[in-house]
Amino acid sequence: MAKKIKFSKEDRISNLPDSLLLNILSLLPTKDAVCTSILSKRWPPLCKSLPNLDFCDKNRNDSGIKFATFVDRILMHRPDDLKIEKFGLECDNDNYLDRVDEWILNVIQRDLKELDLCFWFTELFEMLDEVFLCRSVEKLRLSCKILVYVPEDVQLSRLRVLKFEEITFSSYESFGELLLNCPVLEDLSIQGCKWLSGYRLSIHGSALKELSLFSHSPVDEEFLLEILIDTPVLETLLLGSFASDDILIKENLPLTTASIDVEQLIEGVTPSSVFGDCVFGLLKKINHVKSLSLSDKAVEALNRAYDYDFTTVHDGFPPFHNLTDLKLSVEVYCGETLLFDFFENSPNLESLLFPQGLVDTLSDENWRFTWAWKYSHVAECLSTNLRTVDIRAFSGTDDELLFVEYLLAYGSVLRNVSINLSNLRGGDEVRQELLNYRRESTTCKLNLFF
Repeated sequence: MAKKIKFSKEDRISNLPDSLLLNILSLLPTKDAVCTSILSKRWPPLCKSLPNLDFCDKNRNDSGIKFATFVDRILMHRPDDLKIEKFGLECDNDNYLDRVDEWILNVIQRDLKELDLCFWFTELFEMLDEVFLCRSVEKLRLSCKILVYVPEDVQLSRLRVLKFEEITFSSYESFGELLLNCPVLEDLSIQGCKWLSGYRLSIHGSALKELSLFSHSPVDEEFLLEILIDTPVLETLLLGSFASDDILIKENLPLTTASIDVEQLIEGVTPSSVFGDCVFGLLKKINHVKSLSLSDKAVEALNRAYDYDFTTVHDGFPPFHNLTDLKLSVEVYCGETLLFDFFENSPNLESLLFPQGLVDTLSDENWRFTWAWKYSHVAECLSTNLRTVDIRAFSGTDDELLFVEYLLAYGSVLRNVSINLSNLRGGDEVRQELLNYRRESTTCKLNLFF
């Protein structure tokens, strides 16, 4: 006979220590955490002590009164001595715009560690100077319709992570002054921001290890933007800008990872020499990276550099002695010389990835660049280190087949060559041809996917 299960009426959860309950509640969205106050008399005081607060009112159709009242109830009735670790606010309703300043001022006076603000008001929200005077904040993220006038007396002495996304700055120069007052900043991200004036963006940081800069908003297309990167301990650089920008990188940066994405300011107007020299100049300054990713525009720029001055680029191609992972995105074509120069100058290359394939099958065949992978000299990386090749889009052109045949014939230590054949129609013949190629490496697996 089955035993009856006895249910205890004891509220064991409420008997847990306050510190543990607060840790549990902090994992919930603020609105859900506050709803727990109806469980028992023990819970309301805990809800008023939540260390992490996150409020979101985006895409609401009401007047915003309920939301503003809710935020006021949580913040304004909170004891003054209670700290706040994290505060997030995302909203777009102009009806409570006059309350936002007070909410921000309230939280930054509570030994705040993380601040995340995202606004979608009708007009740009001018950020309070006090935010940049908050000595306790360690992580700061501002995004969307926010206008920043950097105050003169910035005091972000503990700031380690700084992220700006699609906001507006008064000038490039003021941003440089902001960074000079962030002595322990380690991670900086600038994504799609706008600038009202200036033509020089200076990025200084004695402690900066990771920089993500995607700036495609020039003040005036007639002037070049000068970007100065002076970060002596930088390890990761993700850079996206116009190829006509004057990008100055201090020599001997200890980079391990770099991603370069450039584009022309005005299509067809920027000279090929400028377009190509920009990326080639960057390569020479970051040639000690272990992992390198070049966008399709960057690859195109390098090919133009070869077209404009082949001897200078080919003979001056920098050595990549530390490079182990290379990612090349291809839109038009990936020139034979570019690939061969990477092979020749990257003796420790282990992994090669083509996320968009090798050729542009939509272009006229008469305009395609022709490869001729029949070199008698075998690059050192092919015989000693290259283990993985991944071609995400394969169209079965003669150029592609020649390249794969070359890799398999000379790749002495290849382990995996993966090729996606989903773009092929009737790919059985191509598949069989690939499988019939001679493989120098007896342990190489040729993985063909449809």
